Amino acid sequence: MPLTSIVAIFDGKQVRLLEPPPIREQYRVLVTFLEPEPMPSLAAQERFWASFGAWVDDRPVQATLEDIRSGRKSKVEPLSL
Repeated sequence: MPLTSIVAIFDGKQVRLLEPPPIREQYRVLVTFLEPEPMPSLAAQERFWASFGAWVDDRPVQATLEDIRSGRKSKVEPLSL
């Protein structure tokens, strides 16, 4: 079996798997401890949620799509049969 990773939590005493293991028989495992991710501050969380909103544009949809297509670095020509 190739190496497979699953998510787990270590509570200071035990490792608890957060999803079912891919095997059912006895198996060797390698446990890697990752540094915990710091929680963002309340102000950072509020800025993040405040950044969401509806798209506001007075132009027709076709004009917006044309701007997107013309700004692409790679151009894909339509297929011709």
